[in-house]
Amino acid sequence: MKKILIAIIVPFIIFGCATKSVKYSEVQKSLREKEITQDEYPEVTAFLIGYESFISKVEKSDNDVGFLIDDTWIYFQEGRMLTKESSQNQNMYHPILYDYTLGEMTHLPDYEDITVRSHDFLDQLFGTTEIELRKQCDWVPFLDHKAYMNHFCEAALINVEKEILNAAKSDEEVQAFIDNLETIYSFQQRKIRGNGNTSYHSYGLALDLVPTSYGRKHANWIWSTAFIDEWHLIPLEDRWSPPQIVIDAFENNGFVWGGKWSHFDNIHFEYVPEIILLAKNK
Repeated sequence: MKKILIAIIVPFIIFGCATKSVKYSEVQKSLREKEITQDEYPEVTAFLIGYESFISKVEKSDNDVGFLIDDTWIYFQEGRMLTKESSQNQNMYHPILYDYTLGEMTHLPDYEDITVRSHDFLDQLFGTTEIELRKQCDWVPFLDHKAYMNHFCEAALINVEKEILNAAKSDEEVQAFIDNLETIYSFQQRKIRGNGNTSYHSYGLALDLVPTSYGRKHANWIWSTAFIDEWHLIPLEDRWSPPQIVIDAFENNGFVWGGKWSHFDNIHFEYVPEIILLAKNK
């Protein structure tokens, strides 16, 4: 007998809170009527768990699932998360979901071409103008610096800091990482260099932890193209990296590390709870 999704939502809420009120009755009614289950729709489940306080209704029809956010429907479309308008050209977009492996990296990621992903989902959640987006953000103290971050990930980032500071008490490498942290880049409306997708920095959901020195190592694929044609083959030992304990602390709280991407960005962390939820349940 399949388990109805609503039965598993509460135990998995682990990454902090959003700012809108949760309309449990509406979501529960939709789930029961449509029998949307974790087994049949694991990726849909991840979105519902990660963004449950934004979603007021769920509909299943024509082999797809729709999420009502405010007064706009976002359609799953095999992980593309598109508005009705964008769905007319769905083949233009790749899924915003991707495979992610938790824990220490032991080999280089497989090379992947740059893809175009829709920003419909995040636009609907948080807005598109700088005024709208800044209303969603505030300064969050982090490792003797400050990051201008979305309220949605604020609690998660606070938990990350607690884990790192606790580890630093007995780990010299982690303490050295904190001491050598030069600055933090957080909210900034911009496109991702190299593919034109809207950056998670634009929503206050990403931060770059910039050290005083990279120790003559590679930290970003674009920077490396100036020196190496086959930048994607740069060995892990030649890439700058935060301590594994720091990476683990972020992953434990819903952030992915850009160092695990094919187009690596080793100073970058972004809050993508659905990706981490799927990784935990692989």
